Amino acid sequence: MTAAVVRISAIARNTFVEAARNRAFVGLGVAAVGLVVSSMVLSGLALSDQQSRVLVDFGLFSIALLEVVIAIVLGVILVFKEIDRKTFYLVLPKPVHRHEVLAGKFAGLLGVLAVALVLMAAAWFASLASRDVEFKPDMAKALALVWMEAALVTSAAIFFSSFATPVMSGVFSLGVFLVGRNVAVLEELLAGTKGPLVHNPLARTIAETTVFVFPDLTRFGVGREVILGIPVGWDYVGAAALYCAGYCLFFGALASLVFRRREFL
Repeated sequence: MTAAVVRISAIARNTFVEAARNRAFVGLGVAAVGLVVSSMVLSGLALSDQQSRVLVDFGLFSIALLEVVIAIVLGVILVFKEIDRKTFYLVLPKPVHRHEVLAGKFAGLLGVLAVALVLMAAAWFASLASRDVEFKPDMAKALALVWMEAALVTSAAIFFSSFATPVMSGVFSLGVFLVGRNVAVLEELLAGTKGPLVHNPLARTIAETTVFVFPDLTRFGVGREVILGIPVGWDYVGAAALYCAGYCLFFGALASLVFRRREFL
């Protein structure tokens, strides 16, 4: 077990350094900080009693969106770049299991997402301080949930990148994100007493399957609660963490099964 942890840690460090040096990450990082800071401009256009709400709402939205974009962009190119540059031909003959390679890359990407989150959060807090907006502990919890959502999307991106091209992996990963953000809507339609999901058996079956398979990413969005001052308990954050871990293990297991069958040598 210790040897496996050492191998995964080494791969994670290399992945972190490589991703941090990637031009795509640098560009996205600059765009992310700029987008967060631009919330100051938008808040200036709002009514005086709505400026703080705009700063909080748009800031959280920007951070969540850019975290997911970073997760998808970097996640879908991980395995493809290794194959394209023939790196796997050097790594896989060594005493390194394929699932350890995937686990190391996933861990390295989580570190990249954490660094990006800290940078964007710093810019966000600076914009809040410039408008004398009070910092609330629930803002930190909201940021933790944003990171969990990005981690889940990353696991999906790595799964798709284990068998598809970067373009298709990006499309599939984006699909998981978009569907996941609307699972709650499907659940409401399924609970209704009228509509196409009630009278069309095929559509209802598809909707029920979608709700069952796809993650509900709305669990990680608490922007409304933060704005309205509704407390976000640590029990909720803990439950969301378990939910995130479950889906990460699910996508990780699928990626390992697919990756194990690929031929590189």
